[in-house]
Amino acid sequence: MKNETLSRALFFLAGAGAGFALAMYLRSDKGNDLREQISEHLDDLLQDLGDRVEDQLGDLVSNLTTAAVNGLQQMAQPAAEAEPEAENSLREDVQEALDDAETNFENGMDKARARLMQKFAAAGLATGTTQTP
Repeated sequence: MKNETLSRALFFLAGAGAGFALAMYLRSDKGNDLREQISEHLDDLLQDLGDRVEDQLGDLVSNLTTAAVNGLQQMAQPAAEAEPEAENSLREDVQEALDDAETNFENGMDKARARLMQKFAAAGLATGTTQTP
């Protein structure tokens, strides 16, 4: 029983000592440099993530637009006598829906990026002001 208590006390002291040493290191100039490097790395990761998502979104919108146009063309072929206004209206509605989806996605990405930046700042990992163009 006594050995177990001594063992736990030693592990606690070792953990506290390691935590103290890490805290002192992170407060030093080298620690500041490390935090800055981590912050830059996180900025780069966020930028890469945003770029990849934008690329995927662009591909998705392009594929959806192509599919919608092809669908409209197939619908228009059997009904060649139908009014072109209805086809144009439907085409405009599809394009408007795609534009709305893209805008909503971009807004969501901006909100997610802002929340991550706040969490990084709260954790002491101040990030730069890298923004997606």
